[in-house]
Amino acid sequence: MEMEEMDLREYWDIIVKRRKLIAVVFLVTVLGVAVYSFTSTPIYEASTTLIVRDTGATMQSMLFEGMSGVGSSSTTQNYIQIMKSRSILGQVRSQVGMEEVGFSSLDKMLTIQPVQGTDVLKISMQSPDPEQAQRFVNTLTEVFTEWNLLYKQEDRRSAREFIESQLLTVSENLHLAEEQLRTFRETEGSIAPSQETIAGINQLASLEANLGQVRIQKTEINERIEQARRQLAGQEETMISSTTISENPFVTQYRSRLADLEISLSGAKERYTTNHPSIISLQAEIDDVKAKLTEQIERVVGTETRTINPVHRDLYASIISQEVELMALDARENALENLIKEYEGRLSHLPAKELELARLTREAKVLEELYVMLLTRNEEMRIAEAMQTADVQVIDAAVVPENPVKPRIKLNIAIGAVLGMFLGVGLAFLLEFVDNTIKTKEDVERQLGLPVLGQIPDLNVVENGRNRHSTRRKGRGFSA
Repeated sequence: MEMEEMDLREYWDIIVKRRKLIAVVFLVTVLGVAVYSFTSTPIYEASTTLIVRDTGATMQSMLFEGMSGVGSSSTTQNYIQIMKSRSILGQVRSQVGMEEVGFSSLDKMLTIQPVQGTDVLKISMQSPDPEQAQRFVNTLTEVFTEWNLLYKQEDRRSAREFIESQLLTVSENLHLAEEQLRTFRETEGSIAPSQETIAGINQLASLEANLGQVRIQKTEINERIEQARRQLAGQEETMISSTTISENPFVTQYRSRLADLEISLSGAKERYTTNHPSIISLQAEIDDVKAKLTEQIERVVGTETRTINPVHRDLYASIISQEVELMALDARENALENLIKEYEGRLSHLPAKELELARLTREAKVLEELYVMLLTRNEEMRIAEAMQTADVQVIDAAVVPENPVKPRIKLNIAIGAVLGMFLGVGLAFLLEFVDNTIKTKEDVERQLGLPVLGQIPDLNVVENGRNRHSTRRKGRGFSA
């Protein structure tokens, strides 16, 4: 216990002995951080929020009711990547007037992240110009909403064009069937089928109309499967997880440093020419950080495990789901074909002319029902296409920020104070460690290996002690 107390007393003696050095280091550090915080370019942040409404209004679900729509489980993540794409950012950059800013710099200044547990996206941008940040964020939401609207309109347009092509074919076949029925009746005269025959014809017509709808559905699903397979061919099954890279501490540190340097460079370019030493120094430091960041990412990519590509996974799940739906439609088609053969067998005993009349009547009725169904769907597609609804909606538009988010002066000074104290104390102990002069009798014994026979006291300390003792005695006498 005495040894521990002696060690702590020695540490305290070192701090007291080097108190001036500690104070100087502390003040210099705090002053340096304060000067940097007050002179650095203020950074403002503008934010807006969007809500993503996954309507699932695919062409398949709009065409045929009752079918299971295949939706993506990563709609929000897909929209985030689309907003960060070069096509979207390029349009926004041109409209805002930031053509001189590169895409990599925009990606660092822009933050798009979902609000946990909701379908809300928060879009933020940091810039030395608060009005520029506000304009960029609002323009980004406008451009993306317009893209989303056009994308949905394209989906509806494709559905409408598909229906119109089927409608044209069915219309031509219906006209031909009605013409054949009219010609047969004019040629053969009046033939009156029995009530049983009429009921059988109506039942067959209904079954064949259902069969026609099933076959149209199969055609649509086959087209969607082929489209998904073409997209799947361009996707890798596995990929490096973005969280694996982003959570790496070195990558995070380099990205943060790079963002600060880019902001400083943008502010310096407004004050100096490209040949100014400050510009050259900042650019050199940026290139160095970029090289280190690239090296670190390559190391992560080479050593970290790979994860499932979510786009590949969603496309694969979509194909499986549609294949299952196609199998169900095949079974329904086979069942309808068997029923149609059964009803045709019941009508096979009719006379030849009456049987031909039944066939022509049935064909005309089937085509008429298909024509009415497609005509109704076509009108629905026209209405849906004209509605011009998007899957995203702005909740709060960005406003011009009044207060900067960087630098955080109070926080920086507090951190500088703690850092200055640690640096001062650490430097004091370092100097004491490298100081090899002899100061105590223990140092003599350790250096020479000889016992100490006597010790000469410090006369200044003794004299000061006597003076303090004399002053205390005088004080006591005066008080008596």
